[in-house]
Amino acid sequence: MTPSEGAGAGPAAHRSRIPLICPRCGHEQRVVPGGPGRAIKVVHADTGREACEPGDLARAPDDDAA
Repeated sequence: MTPSEGAGAGPAAHRSRIPLICPRCGHEQRVVPGGPGRAIKVVHADTGREACEPGDLARAPDDDAA
């Protein structure tokens, strides 16, 4: 790999950003890194909470309706 191909940039430079989508309400999520004594969390990007908003769940499609 030549320097013009990003050899010094590391493997993360070649990855495209793939959004995390909540399987329950469909809103975008993000990863909050953990640390000493703290676990990694996945939270909703707009609220910063792990839980879905009740109104969002009411609009979510029902997986059991077939």
